Amino acid sequence: MDGPRFTPTPIPRERRRRRCTRFTLADAAGDPLDVMVRDISSRGLSAAALGEAPAPDEIVRARLGDGTEVWGLVRWREGKLFGVEFDVGARTGPASARPPS
Repeated sequence: MDGPRFTPTPIPRERRRRRCTRFTLADAAGDPLDVMVRDISSRGLSAAALGEAPAPDEIVRARLGDGTEVWGLVRWREGKLFGVEFDVGARTGPASARPPS
């Protein structure tokens, strides 16, 4: 098959839950990062930092409402806005994670 006739199969993206919730993440050293979560899914979140936003490639940790703890990597930052991709294979706590309540 030649390139122009190839059509990639789309990978459906999980529906995000829109939130505007104050939340505290922790950086790799365990220091708190106060944020406003804009949207969240099982794979990551988008937030606005109330102070200094974490830098791209920085590791952060989130404790979800059910006690599950997830680690993630900051993938992008624009001013005080940033996005985190969770390491879904590194969850601790209950098996089913839910967004913060």
